[in-house]
Amino acid sequence: MPDIRAIDLCCGAGGWACAARGLPIRITHAFDLWPVACKTYEINHPDTRVLCADVRGILAGSVIRGLSGEVDLVLGGIPCGWLSVYRNVGTEAARVKPAELSGERETLDSALALIRDLAPRWWCLEDVRGLVDELPPMIPWVVIDAGDYGPQRRNRVYVGSFPAPAQGRCAAVLRDRLRPGPYRIGRRTFGRTPTKSKSFRREACYAAIPGEKAPTVCAMSSRRDAAMAVIDPRLPGGKRQMEWQEAASLQGFPKDYLFYGSPTDVWVQIGRAIQIDTGRAILEAIVREASA
Repeated sequence: MPDIRAIDLCCGAGGWACAARGLPIRITHAFDLWPVACKTYEINHPDTRVLCADVRGILAGSVIRGLSGEVDLVLGGIPCGWLSVYRNVGTEAARVKPAELSGERETLDSALALIRDLAPRWWCLEDVRGLVDELPPMIPWVVIDAGDYGPQRRNRVYVGSFPAPAQGRCAAVLRDRLRPGPYRIGRRTFGRTPTKSKSFRREACYAAIPGEKAPTVCAMSSRRDAAMAVIDPRLPGGKRQMEWQEAASLQGFPKDYLFYGSPTDVWVQIGRAIQIDTGRAILEAIVREASA
């Protein structure tokens, strides 16, 4: 079976490329406008041509349309910040502004237009569930919980034309991806009370229970370090921060993956990535269909 030729739009740190490892899928080109994520992708996937370019722009559009007839599969993930529940219940300064809404809607429209022009056999874009309300009529989508395929609860929308992945029955939980100590705790987390339901109260944080599926991994940089705590009765105070290596493992990144950038850059790249075990299940379904 010849390789399935693919491109990766809004590629981020390379989650889809990790999901494709070992499969007969060759990602020839990847596009993202964030130089830090592009560098991470280049380091880990040297056989892919990575263009640090906006899919809304002329450069990316011309390169992508120039691949017409050479692409079997389009992958990607539309940026989700403009659809964030956290953003819209936060401070006025942090809330999504009209210009950002307009720009990200243009990103979605541009990606869909490029896919239409390329007419690949398969395509799949990942995002938060809020994207459904922004999709044009008749665009197919499905919600998949990453907890069926890995140790993390993560409901995401997968938009596109692709075969249904095999039913997942993964029993892995948060404990399976935790590291040995020593650990740390941030000053804002220290005095908060863990809760098992999502809360936006300043005195509460979301409890990540080792024996259960992990909560959804977000970009928990220094600005968001109080959002969640790992519960560990063995520690003084009974809780700690989740470390970025643990979050990367929950997202499915392999142990040999090298992230480029500052600690905050790394957290953002991890939080924005697709859950790789789930992406792998989708790509395996595509490979099965291609070989049928």
